[in-house]
Amino acid sequence: MGSLFDMHHIAYIIVSLSVTLMALVFGHRHLRSAKGKRRFLKVFALLTVFLHISGLWVSYLKTGQALVADNILFPIFFCNMSMYLLLIVAFIENKTTKRYEHLATFTAYAGIFGGLISLFYPDYYLGASSMFQWNVFKSMTSHSTMVIGSLWLFVAGYAKIKPSNVITYAVGLLFYGLIGIIVNQTFIHFGLRHPNAMYLDHPPLSDVPMLNFMTIPLLMILVIWMTVMINQIATQKMNTNLEGERT
Repeated sequence: MGSLFDMHHIAYIIVSLSVTLMALVFGHRHLRSAKGKRRFLKVFALLTVFLHISGLWVSYLKTGQALVADNILFPIFFCNMSMYLLLIVAFIENKTTKRYEHLATFTAYAGIFGGLISLFYPDYYLGASSMFQWNVFKSMTSHSTMVIGSLWLFVAGYAKIKPSNVITYAVGLLFYGLIGIIVNQTFIHFGLRHPNAMYLDHPPLSDVPMLNFMTIPLLMILVIWMTVMINQIATQKMNTNLEGERT
């Protein structure tokens, strides 16, 4: 039975992070043209969506019928919405506007947070008979491809690390909250099970009630602020060193 940080989980973390690094290094070194960068982003955005919905085909081929999970039809989880945004960002043709930069920046952070949280705490793996059970494996790999696509937004220069990231992300989170309210109310209106979209009703971990829809976003914003500060310090040091070399 799958458990947190068992041998298979640790092995997947190592493999996933290694593949992520290799893919980004390869892309940075060899994809210099705008067309190449766009294709890289589109491939990983499409791959993320395909893996997410692939359970439908696997289920049908095994049983002759495919039951659709609620999070395939609706953006119930944080990662679901981030996946859709990554796809939208990938296929927007004009990537030079300020609006696009804000959207790409929010998508990048959201995809990285969502993907890494799932990588280190894959709740769908806990208690599963095997990591290679398709619904588990496709969830693991789709989050990994989303991380690659989201990081690529920074590597390719579509998103930039700067102080305004904090505001951009905060506004984006309000949008996610609105989506959660709409999804929850839609399910309630039609007499369906409450989906707890965006964890607005109760925390994702019952054992840790402090991690809820209020505190998790604050922690995310804190991490972004720290990332921006570290980047600014590193950039200032680099510029100082370059000026010293010139003089």
